[in-house]
Amino acid sequence: MQGARPVRTAGFVLIGVAVVAVGLGVFALTSNGSGQAANGRPPVTSTTTAAPPATTTTHPKPTTTTQAPTTTPSYPSGQTTTVAPPPTSATAASPLRTVDIRVYNNSLIHDLAANAAQDFRNAGYNVVFVGAYPQGIIPHSTAYYTSAPGEQQVATQLAQQFGMRVAPRFPGIAAASPGVIVILTKDFNPGK
Repeated sequence: MQGARPVRTAGFVLIGVAVVAVGLGVFALTSNGSGQAANGRPPVTSTTTAAPPATTTTHPKPTTTTQAPTTTPSYPSGQTTTVAPPPTSATAASPLRTVDIRVYNNSLIHDLAANAAQDFRNAGYNVVFVGAYPQGIIPHSTAYYTSAPGEQQVATQLAQQFGMRVAPRFPGIAAASPGVIVILTKDFNPGK
């Protein structure tokens, strides 16, 4: 049994060293280098060696962060591209960006729909198609909408901004894909 005594003593010594190491670790984590804990109170220390030291839990103050745009080089000539942060909930929910718009020319004016579509895009609208409307004569440039969420709002805003009429879809286009349908005629004046 004499051989067990040095092993037992070595075990107690190792436990004591571990307790001191844990105590120093807690002190180092909570200290800001000035003898004060990071939260402004004196550090908590343990004086017993039989049990591990008590740990303190600090609750950090909530912080608010915003994501700034990042700039990354993308061209060999040294130009950079700015990547915008993700949209906030206010802009993500805006129907202006989510409602599809299809623009049709119902006149003999060359590129009327294409030029108007570019103006709409420049104003922030989501134009997804440009073409001709040959199924009949439409009397006035009009933005047509369905009862789908946001369509009437976008059609009304587009019509007011570009001097058109706004109306619910008529039977000839009622079954077309969702989105605002803009049919332009010779009375369309993009300068309005």
